[in-house]
Amino acid sequence: MKKALMTASLVLVAGTLVGCGGADGGSAPDSASEEDFCAAFVKISEETSADSSDTEAQIEQAKEAAEELADVGTPEGIPEDARKGFELIIDLINEVESDASEEDLTGIFEELSEDEQKSFTSLFTYVSETCPELGGGE
Repeated sequence: MKKALMTASLVLVAGTLVGCGGADGGSAPDSASEEDFCAAFVKISEETSADSSDTEAQIEQAKEAAEELADVGTPEGIPEDARKGFELIIDLINEVESDASEEDLTGIFEELSEDEQKSFTSLFTYVSETCPELGGGE
């Protein structure tokens, strides 16, 4: 799997710093408009799906995108489990080492609990239903 794809997957399926502070998913606002929330996800999708062999640069982009997503937050009506998935994505991206390998990124997915996986599924179901710009929605 391409490194850029792995990084994008981390943002979009795990969904994007090391000791640099970064955003905290639990402190993200819970009053974002759906429009702003979707725009942040579209931006993450575009920024992290660029083909690059520079994994470190892709991880840095993912961290910047995650910080922006945390600044935007989630809409008020997001299901509780989807909000947990949102918070987990932000936190996982913050934990990724900037020099992480493809195997390291894959390992993150393998270590997720069943509840964490359900939260991610709930988040991405919500995103696909709420954000038509990403191919789902109304």
